[in-house]
Amino acid sequence: MDPVVVIDFETTGLSPDDGYRATEIAAVLIRDGCIVDQYQSLMNAGRRIPSFVEHLTGISNAMVREAPPASQVMAEIADFVGDDHLVAHNASFDRKFWSTSVTAQL
Repeated sequence: MDPVVVIDFETTGLSPDDGYRATEIAAVLIRDGCIVDQYQSLMNAGRRIPSFVEHLTGISNAMVREAPPASQVMAEIADFVGDDHLVAHNASFDRKFWSTSVTAQL
């Protein structure tokens, strides 16, 4: 079986089309059914996190204030993923934020 990277985003809202951005990404690399590596980072996307989202995710504006910029985090996660296949529980949601975040850092 080919290695896969499972990703998950936490965000400021439901759609990047509405100006919402990612605040955290986590990923695990699975090879032969075992987690062999992982990556996690908060990111500062330069957007305020609504209070209801802070309560929902536990990620506060104070936490992301000193986090690395989204462009840096997305470059790091792109290196982590490499050519491996991506998997996500809520793929249609995560795909939108992946595409928006990766495009923004290019």
